[in-house]
Amino acid sequence: MSAMADLTEEERYLLAILQDQSGIDPAEFSWTDDTSKDFVFRCWDFQYPWYRTQSKFQIDQCARAIGKSVGIQMRAWAFPFTNAGEEMLVTAPEMIHLDPVTKHIEDRIMSSRLSREFLKRSGTSNGFSHRPFEAKFRNGARIVGRIPQKDGKGVKGMHPLKLEMDEAQDYPEAGWVELGETLKYGDENATWRAHGVSRGVRDRYYKQTQPESGWFSHRYTAMHRPDWTAEEREAKAELYGSRDHPDYRRNILGQHGDAQSSLFVLTRLMQCVDQVQSSFYNQSEYQHIRINDERVRDSGLPIEALLDLPPEHRGYGNVWIGMDVGITNHPSEIIVLGEQVAKSSKSSDVPNSKLKCIARIHLERIASPDQRAVMAALYDFYRPRGFGMDRTGLGLPIWQEIQQSGEPGFIQAMRPYNFSEKIVVGYDSHESDTAYDEEDPNGKKIMANVLEYSSDMLRLLVDQERLILPWDVDMLREFQGQTYVVTKSSTDAYGRKQFNKGKFHALDAFRMAVLAYQQESINHLRELSSDEPILDAFLV
Repeated sequence: MSAMADLTEEERYLLAILQDQSGIDPAEFSWTDDTSKDFVFRCWDFQYPWYRTQSKFQIDQCARAIGKSVGIQMRAWAFPFTNAGEEMLVTAPEMIHLDPVTKHIEDRIMSSRLSREFLKRSGTSNGFSHRPFEAKFRNGARIVGRIPQKDGKGVKGMHPLKLEMDEAQDYPEAGWVELGETLKYGDENATWRAHGVSRGVRDRYYKQTQPESGWFSHRYTAMHRPDWTAEEREAKAELYGSRDHPDYRRNILGQHGDAQSSLFVLTRLMQCVDQVQSSFYNQSEYQHIRINDERVRDSGLPIEALLDLPPEHRGYGNVWIGMDVGITNHPSEIIVLGEQVAKSSKSSDVPNSKLKCIARIHLERIASPDQRAVMAALYDFYRPRGFGMDRTGLGLPIWQEIQQSGEPGFIQAMRPYNFSEKIVVGYDSHESDTAYDEEDPNGKKIMANVLEYSSDMLRLLVDQERLILPWDVDMLREFQGQTYVVTKSSTDAYGRKQFNKGKFHALDAFRMAVLAYQQESINHLRELSSDEPILDAFLV
């Protein structure tokens, strides 16, 4: 109290202004704005509640160019005045993202005498160091900048009171994990703010924006800006093609891509989902089994003993299985589809059957011999008509082990595919006046890319309501998150589909299962003797 009594009225006002950790009051007091008519910096109206939210965990699901970077600069500028001896960590996925942020922070600190004089200078140092970035202040406060690197080790050893994460949508999973161990959770003033614009991928950033995540999510669109105009709206719509384009929704509206993505229409997808969470299908029939390396080691049992599958699953006469293979950073996903006769079909052109997802097996950090054991156990239990798997990359050694084992039945049921290869998907039968071709008795082969064709067949099943899906939110996010764009070139006027990147392992397993199902008739045709007409094959 005696120290306060020694202050002048002006100094007391200054002290009060500096107590605002949001940085708004200090910024509006000491910053200038060259774009303003009176050169006075002022926040936009919607930024006041945004910047002053005090929740410990906060994440932005916002449009671009609405003030995320300015907010970081404000809080960094105000941080040392009220947090003596504490540390603020500013982090971003790569140095190319972090450098502009830390440069703006440095420029803001140097622009005002108040903050400039508060820097801790020594020798030739002006209080800043670079690569890595660090700003030191007279009261022991520090602002440091770090990138996580691929394994997250770049942010280890940090103990920040305030954590600012920029471009959170691109932040690696390992970095998220390590940052969770750095923040001073026990301090009531500790805050973790994650800033970003959705990529439409159902990843960690997406999960943290959901209501059940425990994070306070800020949602502001480009329309919140006071300088937004109808002309800019039309210009942006023209730039992106339409207001329904996924990129317009992400960058202008801050949404997680287009809910009705270019791969699946959400309303049709949800018609395939059993949305009664208490149903027998969701509670008992559908099995979601998760197995990781620790569980296998702790149990001391063979991994196949952990597959607790209900005997009712044996009631499906025809079963197809699909698998996307991973080992460490990417898990393996196995999907089991049982075929059942549909009660009715809207069109005589639609086959009177449906594929029901009855099991999903998630294998995390499981060695390839154990994965092969799981595959063999699933074959023994279901006796599937086809077992599709990705034989590229991590799937290659597993496929080679299966080949070397020579297990009868199992190896015949396997359908190994390469997502980038082209396969035969049909035949263009010969015209009646064309001579019979002994080398190609079924007609001219129709080829298609595995990834594109399997995606098309999966979408067709959804559109025809021939797929039955459980209420598995994690799985449904993958269906909603996958999109693609068609890229054209001077040598390819039709273009090629480029699918967005992300973790779509369950969806890829669906692709493998559906491809094995769809290829059943083609495989039968290819196994026919060369002297058997293709028309007779269809009549069998």
